[in-house]
Amino acid sequence: MNTKRLTISITAGIAVVSLLILGTAATSIISTTHAQSATLGEPFFVEKGKNTFQKEIGPNRTQYTFTANGTMNDNIEVTDTGEFVTVSKGDNLALDLGQGVITTKDGETANYTSIDVFNGTDFQGASAYSSNSTGELSFLNNILGIYKGEADENGNFEISEWHWK
Repeated sequence: MNTKRLTISITAGIAVVSLLILGTAATSIISTTHAQSATLGEPFFVEKGKNTFQKEIGPNRTQYTFTANGTMNDNIEVTDTGEFVTVSKGDNLALDLGQGVITTKDGETANYTSIDVFNGTDFQGASAYSSNSTGELSFLNNILGIYKGEADENGNFEISEWHWK
């Protein structure tokens, strides 16, 4: 057996199990977000964007790329680009796993990985951020954000995200 293939398979398996656990936890956490919004305060990140590419990659699996423009902390204009894979669970319910890069006008960047639950028009999830920035995006290093958003049938979306402390 090819050890490289075995390592990749084991790593992928661990990632899937972790995501399922995190997805369940994120759903539980997010389901109380509305009730806790007073505690969370104002969102630190709001954005509007569009899915730019879509490709079926297997049974009940679709890969998307997206681009968005947004504002962080009410004054940092950013672009957000990335991709995600949707796994359809039936009954208009899907699990999305994605990753992206936030970029300022000055070229500063932060990376994130996200997971959410999507019901056809609304979605809610969590993002884990990392950044080597020493500037405007330095606050994103090692934080967890929780978000909710809406999408339409044309791939347009709007998201609001809060820092989970």
